[in-house]
Amino acid sequence: MIRLRLLVLSFLLCCQIGLRVSAQPVGSQPIVVLPANGDQPALRGALAYLRDSSHTRTITDVIQLANTSDFLPITSPVPNFGVITGTKTATPLWLRVRLQNPVNTPQKWLVEIDFWCFDELQLYLVDAQNNVLSTSPTIGWKTRATQRIRNNRHFWFPFTVPGGQVVTAYLRVVKHRGAQVLPVELIREADYETVVQESYLFWGGVLFALTFVAIMSLIFFLTTFDQIYSRYIFCLLGLVGFFVINDGFLNQFGFDAQFWMPRQNVYFLFPLILFYSQLTFVRRFLNLRHTPSHRWHTVGTVVLWSGVLCLVALTAEWFTPLSPTMELILVRLFTALYWLPLPVIVAYISISIIRRYHVQEAWLYLVGIVPFYTLNLGLVFANFGLLPTYQPVSCFAYYAPAALFEVLVLMVGLAYRYKLDRDQTERLIKERTVQQQRTYEAEVQTLGLKNSLLVEKERIARDLHDNVGAHLAFVVTNLTHISDQAEKTPITDGQRLSVQLRTIVTHTREAVKLLRETIWAIHQESFTVEEFAERLNQYINRYVHETDGLHVDVQVSGSQAYKLSSSQVLNLFRIVQEALNNVIKHARATEAIVKLFVEADGHINLRIHDNGQGFSWTNGAVASHHYGLRNMETRAQELGGTFRVFIEEGTTVEVAV
Repeated sequence: MIRLRLLVLSFLLCCQIGLRVSAQPVGSQPIVVLPANGDQPALRGALAYLRDSSHTRTITDVIQLANTSDFLPITSPVPNFGVITGTKTATPLWLRVRLQNPVNTPQKWLVEIDFWCFDELQLYLVDAQNNVLSTSPTIGWKTRATQRIRNNRHFWFPFTVPGGQVVTAYLRVVKHRGAQVLPVELIREADYETVVQESYLFWGGVLFALTFVAIMSLIFFLTTFDQIYSRYIFCLLGLVGFFVINDGFLNQFGFDAQFWMPRQNVYFLFPLILFYSQLTFVRRFLNLRHTPSHRWHTVGTVVLWSGVLCLVALTAEWFTPLSPTMELILVRLFTALYWLPLPVIVAYISISIIRRYHVQEAWLYLVGIVPFYTLNLGLVFANFGLLPTYQPVSCFAYYAPAALFEVLVLMVGLAYRYKLDRDQTERLIKERTVQQQRTYEAEVQTLGLKNSLLVEKERIARDLHDNVGAHLAFVVTNLTHISDQAEKTPITDGQRLSVQLRTIVTHTREAVKLLRETIWAIHQESFTVEEFAERLNQYINRYVHETDGLHVDVQVSGSQAYKLSSSQVLNLFRIVQEALNNVIKHARATEAIVKLFVEADGHINLRIHDNGQGFSWTNGAVASHHYGLRNMETRAQELGGTFRVFIEEGTTVEVAV
């Protein structure tokens, strides 16, 4: 225990010695030499500071402490004194820098504080004899730009260093809330107009670019009505508000808007909107709602609703005065919820990459946001003393290119997404058009089939009417005639009545035969040429062969496997049947040849030739009284072919399809 106590005491002693060594009396503080022309002098390593814990020290009191160890050197590249959580803990700070004019003529300079939110700023210039040479008015964020020493969004303090002298500049700083980053620069007074114009030109270009991208996103949204573009517009407006606030444009051009919320809280509103708008965008861009990781979508929703608590913390003083304790609680609540969207966004990116939900989109978004959020997180770590405060994290001119890079990357991603959506829409339209065309073709085919069925029905009806119907009509007429005669007179001539009844039986059998042939033809959708030839031979052998000394020879050649439709079979069969009936009734022939030739491509040639006496033929046309020939010609036309009759050494009937 004794050894442990010795170690602790030694450590504390070393720390005390270190603090004493690090203290900088005015005599040992580095001197910044002001050049007569050329580049601006750098203040890094030349600044020292003093915390006024009494809150009451004047410039006289501070001058008296100049040669003591109360001033400590500022080792950070940019002065940063941490975060103030409330007005009760705010402590005035005194910054000190020694300046030397190496020439004999006075030099006019300006001190620029490149930040907007200080409550009190005042500059003193003291010579080597501790005489106060100049004292500036006290200005802060509540001072209108027109009432400041320079009409500008930043704080500018002019001072003059006499020729050949060393002076000390003291800057008193008071800030009641927020980060105490103090970017201080020395600008030659002659360069003021150039610096200001370049600054406004730079920020004008940045804000114009962001506004232009917002307009383009609005066009995409109005074209597609995709909610991702509206969320992206929300992000762009958050970026615009972020820069308008943090670089002091609201303080200069919207001074009264600063007081819409208590204290300086309006300045926390737009950065809050920026982070939460990024979360609304990433929830749409890397959507996890319909994935196994859908719980993160719910987490994102809860975090978005937590933004309402941030608004409550910013506006609580509207409704009731805050005690120091309540103020501290609300500030810490706001700080925690203010950064809450960032870990959720990181989770969305990580899950999308690891589980391969939206790999390309996640990498694209990650590459886009890394520069901007690296600077933001760097400033956060610097505010809590975890990292030195480098100029890029304290100067918002560095944030602008990072933001534009993010906007450019995401704009390319959204434009590519728009192209994919458009291509998909065109593909869907094309597929729908093809589907509609197929449906139309199917409907046309159905209508064609229905029409074919109607034509087939009409043909079958005509065939039954012309053949079977004629025979049945003959039977009915004769039976009716016999019935009428039997009613009028007794049957005396049995021989004549027997002949009539036999004739009726013959016609009845003929009708049954024709009906069977018709049913056979329509029973199947198609027949091979070989099947048709077999059926034709059966018919000839049963009803025609050797009738009245007539010999019929059937010759079938060509493609035997070619399939004929039922319509083709029935029409060809009826043509052969009609032709042979004509030969039997009129030709007095002893021989007939039926030749059928079917090519593989579907061409059909049917010839029926007999050696009979023929008949009268005029100009190659079928006479109106030749009913059988006209019937064969009609059937040939239904087949889509031609019909011809030759009278030479008998009669030849030819059908070519």
